[in-house]
Amino acid sequence: MVFVLKTIKQSRGNIDELRSETIGAVSDIVLQRPDWSEDRAGDFMAAFDDMPLGAMREQAVALRPWPVRATLRTLIYLELLRTLDRPMQDAA
Repeated sequence: MVFVLKTIKQSRGNIDELRSETIGAVSDIVLQRPDWSEDRAGDFMAAFDDMPLGAMREQAVALRPWPVRATLRTLIYLELLRTLDRPMQDAA
């Protein structure tokens, strides 16, 4: 939980985004992809510097009736795939 809170709070432009849906969405991703949070913690946290969590949450809210947390999780996950898995794809 501390890692999730630091990831959000210490990222550029996201200091005010400690909302339950955002915390839950990031936590879900950390649980699903422990390789990102354990093996690439610095890269994971840095990826959030370029991620506008507030705007992404607003997008998730606009896409209701689906749960905001689940939609936000998907939006964040897709961005992390582009950011964190790109170096692996480029090396292949």
